[in-house]
Amino acid sequence: MSRVFKREQAKRDLIEQFVWYAENAGTEVADRFLASTETTLRGLAAAPESGAPVPVTRQELVGLRRWQVKGFEKILLFYFPRPDGIDLVRVLHGSRDLAHLFEAADPG
Repeated sequence: MSRVFKREQAKRDLIEQFVWYAENAGTEVADRFLASTETTLRGLAAAPESGAPVPVTRQELVGLRRWQVKGFEKILLFYFPRPDGIDLVRVLHGSRDLAHLFEAADPG
């Protein structure tokens, strides 16, 4: 069975994004975001190599992949494939300085 492992930072990212949608677009959109994210994560867990490789220089990030949340394509899921699913590292808006986030700080 495919599993989704969520790092603490990824959990915080999901909460922050949910709150942003609730405050700026309403709770219906926020709920739809969470449901779509969970559906997307289950799909990725079943096919972990689906995401695009993320070019990184930090050795501990080699193998990182990204995928868009269906219906919320500006929200990107960053994860490592695992034999039994995925390890979700971050959930970030695509307009952020992603290179800086992954090169300068602990990703999760």
